Amino acid sequence: MCDESLVDENGEINDKQVDFICHNCGENITNNNEYCPKCGVKLNTDELIFNSNTKNKSYLKIILGIVIIITVILITTAIINYIQISNLKKELLQGWERVDGDKNSNILCVLDFSENEIDYRVETGYKWIDTKIATFEYKVISGNKIKVNRFGYGWETINIEFNDDKTMMKLSPALTSVDDNEYWFQFD
Repeated sequence: MCDESLVDENGEINDKQVDFICHNCGENITNNNEYCPKCGVKLNTDELIFNSNTKNKSYLKIILGIVIIITVILITTAIINYIQISNLKKELLQGWERVDGDKNSNILCVLDFSENEIDYRVETGYKWIDTKIATFEYKVISGNKIKVNRFGYGWETINIEFNDDKTMMKLSPALTSVDDNEYWFQFD
């Protein structure tokens, strides 16, 4: 049966290029044909089957498939990113230290990560000299990057690398100096 909107008042197919299916053999044909190019049967507008729904369904299936693939990729990426962020946060919360100074005067520098702040302090062995130097806001943004708001100058991205046994951490750029990078250790 032909879609009514494609047929004029005289029962003739409109001049638009429209795809149909031959009622005799199932061949795709256009409205410009008076006879089926495959089986040769004379085409009657009442017996033609409008075929645009078939094409639309194919396009919809392709679009739906693409949407499903993109959705799966986005969800998978979000899950992986969440796991990596959680793992980095656990590593940071373990406490990081380094020893600065010369042979006779060692100073223990400490980075103490909490949920959203980093305390940077020095410990000398004399409580009255021990000092907290700064507190920085931070956010974990990926499996190897944090954003730090140092001294209120805006957020800066710092790359974090660990050695294989996660006892050494490299920060690039350095958090506590103007150096390109700095190393922190776990001395447990």
